[in-house]
Amino acid sequence: MKRLSFLMPVFMFFILLTAVSCTGSVPRELTTNENLWKDQELRDYDFTLERQCFCPEDWRGPVKIQVRDGITVSITYVSSGEPITDSKFDNASTIDKLFTILENAYEGKGDFEQKADTINVTYDSQMGYPVIFFIDVSPLIADEEVGYTVTNLVAR
Repeated sequence: MKRLSFLMPVFMFFILLTAVSCTGSVPRELTTNENLWKDQELRDYDFTLERQCFCPEDWRGPVKIQVRDGITVSITYVSSGEPITDSKFDNASTIDKLFTILENAYEGKGDFEQKADTINVTYDSQMGYPVIFFIDVSPLIADEEVGYTVTNLVAR
């Protein structure tokens, strides 16, 4: 019986380690800021988005995005005012979609085949939306990194 009592702390440690590793991979900071954003109940807004990636220039922007009733109604290039009619920015065309990109990167789902190795995010302190974020899926893979910068968010 004494031998079993020695193993009990080790057993409890492994149970605790398993419980911690099974919790959600989305950090509390993201959830807190997403809730702060949702608390704004902002359905009509404009913002400028720029993507940093190893991709063609027309995929980087910057673009002005108009959202009405929670739905993207217009995406135009800041430099020319030309509308974007294809799907280049569809996955990032609302603040809610930017939160989805982050959640998917943390969980390894959606556009991400694995959990991202590095995610750096700065949130707006008053409204909670991601102002700038960078995702690197793997340091062993070249040119798959992506970053987003949100500026000029204005309620309408």
